[in-house]
Amino acid sequence: MEMARGLKQQVAQMEEGLGRIEVESVVGGGMVTVRATAAGTIISIALDPELLAMNDKVMVEGLLVSGVNQALQDAKRRREEEMQKLTGGLGLPGWLA
Repeated sequence: MEMARGLKQQVAQMEEGLGRIEVESVVGGGMVTVRATAAGTIISIALDPELLAMNDKVMVEGLLVSGVNQALQDAKRRREEEMQKLTGGLGLPGWLA
């Protein structure tokens, strides 16, 4: 039980650290860049001025969705990597995630 408490404390510290780990997704040939934390928070979205000059609302919306989804997938992957480091790949139950 004490070991589980210690592991939960380590997980809590890791989760706090996830907010400092950043990932970046670039889509549309560099027209949209989305930055997020490994905790899953979007930090920023940058649009290339050329994309805006195209005046294509549907394209902009599609690239935004794509960029955000990619950034969140990358964030999730980083979260899982950090959990693997912590647990040594033990595949512990979901209450730690």
